[in-house]
Amino acid sequence: MKHAMFTSILFAAGIATPLAAAPETPDALGEAFCAAVIAEDASALGQLYTEDADSYGPAGDVVKGRTAIEESWTPFFESFDNLTCALNKAGESKNKKNHTAWGLWTMTGTPPGGGDAIVMNGRYMDISVKMDDGWRYRADHASMRAAAAPE
Repeated sequence: MKHAMFTSILFAAGIATPLAAAPETPDALGEAFCAAVIAEDASALGQLYTEDADSYGPAGDVVKGRTAIEESWTPFFESFDNLTCALNKAGESKNKKNHTAWGLWTMTGTPPGGGDAIVMNGRYMDISVKMDDGWRYRADHASMRAAAAPE
């Protein structure tokens, strides 16, 4: 929360830092995504997207743009501590300017204040584009895997 407040003050004062350089490869983009999740850094996560990106956030809503993407992750980060993140790519399609990847993801986290780790599993598909400074997500879609049927 302090980081978000500090960033808001910098923007209001017109002295915010420029957008961080994008990762050099699509795989590095996925690694940066998990690093931002583990750090619980919504701002860093939002910077991995194009300004007009579409994202299905953790709540399942479609959000558009970096600010909305950052805001969609904040409640998730407030709900967990000790996050882990893994993307297990099942396939990809790429050329020099566009990349699409799909696969399974796993995240774990503990409730704030402690408790047993909660394991979350799902599917993902993302589209990234090569910008002048590196790769950024243009669109992503992630969903939880359905719970197993009771025996």
